[in-house]
Amino acid sequence: MAESRKKKFVERLHYKLRLVLINDETFEEKFSYKLTPLNIFVAFSSFVVIFTFLIIVGIFYTPLREYVPGYTNNETKRKVRELLYKTDSLNQALKVKEDYFKNVSNILNGGTGLQSDTSAEERPVKIND
Repeated sequence: MAESRKKKFVERLHYKLRLVLINDETFEEKFSYKLTPLNIFVAFSSFVVIFTFLIIVGIFYTPLREYVPGYTNNETKRKVRELLYKTDSLNQALKVKEDYFKNVSNILNGGTGLQSDTSAEERPVKIND
C-alpha cells in the first residue's frame, strides 16, 4: 500500500502540464510552456538557494555588514577603545579634584584635612579586542 502511494506520488511529479498565456480579448496564445511539478519544484528551490546566496554575499561583502551585530570595522573598534581610555582618565581626574575640594573644604571648616588613601586608587580599565 505504501509503495503504491510512493509510486503514484512519483508518477504525479512527472505529469506534463502546460502553462499558457492567452490574450483575454482576442484569445490569441501569447506564450506556451510545458512543465512538470518536479521542474517547478527544482526551479523554485534553485531560485531560493541563489537568492539566499546573493543576500549573504550582499551582507558580508558590502558595508551592510556593519548593521549585523558583532561585525564592526576596525576604525569603530579603535574609536571605542580610545573613548573608553579617555573616559577612564576623566573619571580619575574628577576623583582627584573631588578629593582636593573635600580636603580644602575640611580645612576651611576647621578640620585637619583628609588623609590621602592611595590603596583605593582605581586601576585602568583593560579592554579585550
